[in-house]
Amino acid sequence: MAQSVISGVHEQRAYMRYHEDGLADLMIGLSVLLGGLYLVVDWDIPLGAVWVVLWLPLWLSAKKSITARRAPNVEISEVRYAGMMKAATFVVITLVVLVFAGSLLLVGQSGGLVPSWFVTGLREYLTVVLGLVGALVLATAAWLSGLNRLYAYALLTAVAFVGSYLLHAPVALAVAVVGGVITLWGLGMLIRFVRSHPVQSA
Repeated sequence: MAQSVISGVHEQRAYMRYHEDGLADLMIGLSVLLGGLYLVVDWDIPLGAVWVVLWLPLWLSAKKSITARRAPNVEISEVRYAGMMKAATFVVITLVVLVFAGSLLLVGQSGGLVPSWFVTGLREYLTVVLGLVGALVLATAAWLSGLNRLYAYALLTAVAFVGSYLLHAPVALAVAVVGGVITLWGLGMLIRFVRSHPVQSA
């Protein structure tokens, strides 16, 4: 029993070290920033949808080329690996669903299929809705993956978007704050990880 507990502690430390590369943070931060660009720039090409599709394979490729070469002997249990994959898949699927739902809403609004009171209410509280949905997605990803810093990102998202609504600030400001903070934090983690873990020789 004691050996099992010790092994679990070592595996927990190895798992956390393996995900201290900041790559997931960068992907999340860049996703938020790209979403913010869509709020202020009228693009005719579906770059947001392309990013959603490429998010998971880009992250996995970066893990292999950057992290695995510097921490090649880290053994992660199937349960933890499955949890991380569930979290990443959950985020991607949620983004796809949100993009699809937004497209349907726009089509329904133009066709008069969506009640006017719903559209008015959504426009009034859109900032709050986006913040709470984003916070919920991040909190769920934290629960699935075991990466506790995602809970901090969830709190940051909720505070930034609700605060933006209460202060009557543009929603783009909340997006910039959330996306910028997460991106910079992830970049700092990545730089620290690369410096602390040189490439291991084969």
